[in-house]
Amino acid sequence: MPALRNRSRALIPTRRLGFGNPRLAEEIHDPYRTPAKAKGPACCPDCGATYLRGRWAWARLTPAPTSRITCPACRRVHDRVPAGEIVLQGTFLGAHADEALRVLRNIEKAESKDHPLHRIMNIRRGSPGLTVTTTDIHLPRRIVHALEASWGGEATIHYDESAHFARASWERND
Repeated sequence: MPALRNRSRALIPTRRLGFGNPRLAEEIHDPYRTPAKAKGPACCPDCGATYLRGRWAWARLTPAPTSRITCPACRRVHDRVPAGEIVLQGTFLGAHADEALRVLRNIEKAESKDHPLHRIMNIRRGSPGLTVTTTDIHLPRRIVHALEASWGGEATIHYDESAHFARASWERND
């Protein structure tokens, strides 16, 4: 251990200050997140999103990307494993289902512009109403809050951190 002398000429032990514990690995919550960054720029062969400096974006790279990596959103779509689910129901939805679908698509388009991994996987019409699955956990919150702000109703959101899953619901009965 290095030592420094103070004015009284006594030795004072010092230690180096490090940040974090190098023996503790970061816990990865999302099983579809890649554990290591790609060496160079990459492109998803399915959707065309590009990976550069640890971030996915909708950008054209020049020169062409050196490798092809399937993005986490496309892997989720292929495996049919959503990260989020939204259930829309109520009597109001029966009369305004087409408008609700337009709101869903507009929010997805706005969110996907900056975050290419935030997408809607599937929309099903069923007995409780509409069930929407997404490729990330943030899009369901944004959708139900937009519906609640537009038309009222009641929105609930539950995050399951151990499974990296978000379940949201919106209901309005008139």
